Amino acid sequence: MTKDQRLSALLGAGYFPDELPPPFTTSSFAKFRKAIGIAWSAIPGDYPKTIPETFSIPRAKGVRRDLSIVNPIAEYHVAKLIADNWVEIRRHLKSCNFGPTPLEIVTGQQRAVEAPDFRLIALRQAEISASYDHILVADISRFYGTLYTHAIPWALHSKAWCKQHLNKQIYDASLGARLDKAVRKGNDNQTIGIPVGPDSSRIISELVAISVDVELRDKLEISSTGALRNVDDWYIGFETAGQAEDAIATIAAACRMYQLEIHPDKTTFWRAGSTVDAVWPTTLRQQTFAATASGQGRDIEHFFALAFDFAKNYPFQNVLDFAIKRTMAIKVLLDNWHRYETYLLKAVRANPTTIPAVVQIFASYKAEGYALNVDRIGKLIKDFIRHCAPASRHAEIAWMLFLAKALKISLNPSDVAPVTELESSVCALLTLDLRSRSLINGRIDTSLWEQSLTGAGLISSNWLLAYEASIRGWLPTPAPSFVDTHNRFCVLKTYGVSFYDINRNVKHIKARKPRRISSALAQYLAGTRGNTLPAHASELSLSKYPPAEPGAL
Repeated sequence: MTKDQRLSALLGAGYFPDELPPPFTTSSFAKFRKAIGIAWSAIPGDYPKTIPETFSIPRAKGVRRDLSIVNPIAEYHVAKLIADNWVEIRRHLKSCNFGPTPLEIVTGQQRAVEAPDFRLIALRQAEISASYDHILVADISRFYGTLYTHAIPWALHSKAWCKQHLNKQIYDASLGARLDKAVRKGNDNQTIGIPVGPDSSRIISELVAISVDVELRDKLEISSTGALRNVDDWYIGFETAGQAEDAIATIAAACRMYQLEIHPDKTTFWRAGSTVDAVWPTTLRQQTFAATASGQGRDIEHFFALAFDFAKNYPFQNVLDFAIKRTMAIKVLLDNWHRYETYLLKAVRANPTTIPAVVQIFASYKAEGYALNVDRIGKLIKDFIRHCAPASRHAEIAWMLFLAKALKISLNPSDVAPVTELESSVCALLTLDLRSRSLINGRIDTSLWEQSLTGAGLISSNWLLAYEASIRGWLPTPAPSFVDTHNRFCVLKTYGVSFYDINRNVKHIKARKPRRISSALAQYLAGTRGNTLPAHASELSLSKYPPAEPGAL
């Protein structure tokens, strides 16, 4: 793969967070990357620091995660550095092999950096548990949020070298120092934390984590056959409880070398035989649905009774999201649609992480001519906006607004009034899109959003709203246009770059084929004896951690 192909992947599939609704895309930015890069490189002086937008998403049991929508000026330079220097970066990433597979930049996939194959991770964990009497699990506390950007050059060039050459030309020219600076410029020059969402951050975090792995490998004298790390989680086998307990201090010390801390509540050890796999994934996966209307109806009732019961017993695991995605493999018959729709709405209210999957199901079945209950779906949309806006729960609001668009459900100005008080480009653009389609029955107050329509707004956390609302004419823009007079965003406008595609919808559900194992898992299995493992691997569960024992932190 060439440098330019890597850059295309990082700016296309690897830029915006995967959790955004479908209209948000960076494909045109990636398409015109060469022309944009040439134009920007001709601008004298350094590029400005920018502020990313925060996009809050739900996770299991009410926990939330803040994702970042990084300014394209900053993301271009970070991605360019990674793409141009991939040989050096890749060499470092291969210096230790505790990860399930070496991290690579790929093309033609959903992301530029493929997500870990959890079946492979589960298989590797099972093999470690089969070879050692005691298992230590450790987790870095808020890895992305606390990662010290100066640790990037430390990881690539060693802390000793960095301190020896600090403030010298050789240090400033190093890849680590340039990455450090580029990441900071995309985060308001902050030295603590890197954006969560872009694949560039996944690569940068791995640079630091690999260096921690090297410390552990050398000090604990462990190998990849007895240790596994997935992003910020370690799973390590030991012969004795004493070795596992002593290793906790070693891991903590290795993390502190890079200004990181292990999570005390998620770092523990236990006897390998005491682990118990959760049965819900296998149970739900093995449920079948009859071909007749009456039989399918009974099966749907039984399936969701199991799902909700499992969700109550495993509150920290996304049981309902798993269950709903499992039902995408069947074609719900018309006679059973009402009860199926009822369970989907109930699941959304019980666990908001299910919203994207439910939106996809609703849009797909509407496209096939099914009669959805617009009144109760509309009530769901309005309820979520009313409850989530005061708490800035961006993801729930954004997906509900998109659902209104997908199903052509009209809203009143009072329904979206809480959204107009949010500083969220994502929610604002979806609302303005609804208004442009006459799906909002009246005038809404956009005065808060209009404050971002300035040159300063283009490098603020509201950059996405400022740019898109201006080029689309969705908000009143002063003359001359602040986009036209901005030396970098005017280049994007010249090439027709847009980060919001008004025609982009969810992919319709198609008949699902049996899930194929990933190339990473296939390669791993090819190196093991026997080929009877793939089916077993797909059944393995990651939900096997027992309650903390006396030795736990």
